[in-house]
Parts: sequence; structure tokens; C-alpha cells
Amino acid sequence: MKNLAENIWVLPFELKALGANIGRNVTVIRLESGGLIVHSTAPFEAEHVEQIRSLGEVRWITDPMVDHDTFSRQGQEAFSEASFLAPEGFPSDGGLKTQPLLPVPVGWGQEVEVVKLEGAQGFNEHVFFHVPSRTLIVCDLLMHFPEVNSLWERALLRVGLGPRRAPGTSRRLKLAVKDMKRFQESMQQVMDWPFERVVVGHGEPLCDNAYERSKAAWVAAGWVKG
Repeated sequence: MKNLAENIWVLPFELKALGANIGRNVTVIRLESGGLIVHSTAPFEAEHVEQIRSLGEVRWITDPMVDHDTFSRQGQEAFSEASFLAPEGFPSDGGLKTQPLLPVPVGWGQEVEVVKLEGAQGFNEHVFFHVPSRTLIVCDLLMHFPEVNSLWERALLRVGLGPRRAPGTSRRLKLAVKDMKRFQESMQQVMDWPFERVVVGHGEPLCDNAYERSKAAWVAAGWVKG
């Protein structure tokens, strides 16, 4: 687990797709109250649960995108005392109990803000902004692979992301955007946040000139104005 900023930790996991490790990042946010938000679930082992619990009381866990349910059951079992927040349309097979992401819980105060990316109904991604540390937290809105281990991974990432991968945008998300105007309006809300770093769902956190580099990737995708 890496302490990325004050009250922000990132715990990376391996996640294979067609033989390539695209990774899966779990972000832990500690609020001033001491309560924790666990952003994204993963195949938690006992040591991971212990690491997270050592930071405070886990009060909320979330998978803030429709098809990020791969490890949701493991997450809910690992932190059964926490409320599980998920977007509209999130899979609930097998009795997975979820609560809406919006409006955000009162317990978050002014520390964490959330924007739903409208216009891409099949994704329903919700973007988080931790105000005190100026950290943006996303799922598939941005990916960052500054280093690639093999030619096979490089080829797969080019198919999935195009020529931009450090950072880049998902082709799947591009195809999912059916109402560009509404999506661009949501993206303007994201751009209004003064973020200084980005924790991506897949790849390495973006810490160097994060705002401008993210903007460049989104301009190239046609989601924000240059």
C-alpha cells in the first residue's frame, strides 16, 4: 500500500485481460472523522484487509462503475460492516446489497465530491474528487501505462487505448458515449476541480502535471475543449 497524499492510499492488484496485466487499483480515503472510504474492490486477502483496517474504520466501500463488479462480492464480504455504494444499473445478482452513490453520504461532508458521467449509460461511471488532497479518482475515464513489459501487452493496449496510453482513454468508453453533449457537460464539471493527481482504475497513478496531461488525453478523445 502506497501513501499517495495526505489521507489517500493506493493498493494495487494484478488483473489479467487476454494475458496482459492491466492492474486494478484500490484507493482508500480517510476522512477527518477517521472513517474510511474504500474506492473499488479487489480479491482481498486477510493481509490486505488488515492493512486497510489499520488506517481507520471502514464505513463505505464502492465500485463506482456498472461493470466493475468483478470483485464486489469479495469486497462486501471483507468489509461486511460497511455500506456498499454503487451506480444505477449495477449488477445485484446473488443478493449483493447496494445503496446509491448520489447524493453522497452526509458523513463525507465537504471532503469528497462525486460527478456522474452522463451520456454513457452502459458505464455509469462516477468520478471522485478528494478535496483536501486535490486527488481525482477514476475507473475507466483515464488509464496510465508509462511502462509496458512485453510486445503483446503493448499491442493489446494499443487496441484498447489507441496510441495514447500514458495517459490514455478507453476505446470501450468512447464507444459507450451515446449523448456527447451530456457527457461533455459532465466532463466540464470534472475539469472544474483543481486536481493535482489522478488515481486511475488501471495502471499507475498520474502525479506529474496530472491536470494538463489528463486534459490533453480528453481533448484528443473529443470530450473537453482544448
